[in-house]
Amino acid sequence: MWAAEVLGRPFGVMRVDLYDVHGSIWFGEVPPYPAGGDRTVIRVLNVGPTVDQPGGMASVVAELVTQNEQSASPVDLRVVDSGGIGSPPRRGARFARVLLGAATARVDVAHLHVASRGSTWRKAAVARACSLRRLPYGIHLHGAGYAAFLSSSAPARKRLVERFFHGAAYVVVLGEPWARLVADELSVPRSKIHVVHNGVAGGAAPVVPWPADRRKRVVFLGQIGARKGVPELLQAFEQLDAVPDAELVLAGPPSPSEPDVVRQVEEAARARPGRISYVGALSRARSQELLGEAYVLALPSHAEGLPMVVIEAMSQGVPCVTTPVGAMEEAVTDGVNGLLVEPGNTDALAEQLRRLLDDEPLHDAMARSAYDTWMRGFDARSMYEDIRALWVQTAGRAVGGSGNRAQ
Repeated sequence: MWAAEVLGRPFGVMRVDLYDVHGSIWFGEVPPYPAGGDRTVIRVLNVGPTVDQPGGMASVVAELVTQNEQSASPVDLRVVDSGGIGSPPRRGARFARVLLGAATARVDVAHLHVASRGSTWRKAAVARACSLRRLPYGIHLHGAGYAAFLSSSAPARKRLVERFFHGAAYVVVLGEPWARLVADELSVPRSKIHVVHNGVAGGAAPVVPWPADRRKRVVFLGQIGARKGVPELLQAFEQLDAVPDAELVLAGPPSPSEPDVVRQVEEAARARPGRISYVGALSRARSQELLGEAYVLALPSHAEGLPMVVIEAMSQGVPCVTTPVGAMEEAVTDGVNGLLVEPGNTDALAEQLRRLLDDEPLHDAMARSAYDTWMRGFDARSMYEDIRALWVQTAGRAVGGSGNRAQ
């Protein structure tokens, strides 16, 4: 349980005292939105991870920030960390800051990035703070496990989720499977639901034909855990010893709840040096470099939304071997710009990896097609413009309909 109290605004900041149930105290400062300024500029409070945090949701935020900075008509976009990662004191302080921002900031709309479990409950609390002051909010639904989260929730808790979603001015989802989920399970009107595919900027033409002196690197980028299919990938790669110039590089943070999977990866790397390596969690810039060195991306996930890493790979002309989960098939067409295998099918995963490793003309054709797919519909500019249009529409309703825009 946390409490926050605004004590004043010395030197252009709001001072916040944070207490936990034991009486311990932390101090923080929240920069206020300036009074006055250009009232034609829409002011957006973006609640979720910050651009320097790991994960696909943070990558989406980073792309929105970059595209907004490059826009001819940018909004006043303020990114606030909702306290999803870090030590309990740090998470509590960040959560209190975002609640304070939702309750007091001079903004026109709040854009809430939502995943399952704790992310939902934190953003629902932020949404409540917005509603109390009649500030409209929108939901941007991420998170591969949302269907399982809803099915495992007690009826009373599910009703709270429904109320949270029903109160939103709009709900952004990553693909049609999630649009159906929100409409069917949470009874959100389809008129509120908007499919906006993840997008990335800064593409690079595919490396084709593949240089003869370059090793064929199979890259995995993601959390090291069972949901991402890491155990099956290790088993599948064991079947590829007949491909002498192939190597497997795994990168990503360890799943905190699955230390055994991390141990499997580390043991495999020690047992097969030069064939398997684990490089740990990488910065966003280094992750992009690693993708640029990849022959193929392997992502045999059991559940996904529309993973940013697949779009990032396509933007560099790297074909993927992945699974038809979430909205994946809206980006990856089996046999055209990538290959699909059923989750958990280790033999099929090994066979499809072998196909691309052995058949360079097939690889090159899929690499070109993957790059074309990214150019046609998964660039960051399109994603930003679609979401910006929702901000403009929502802010316009707030100003014109009920005078909610903060002064």
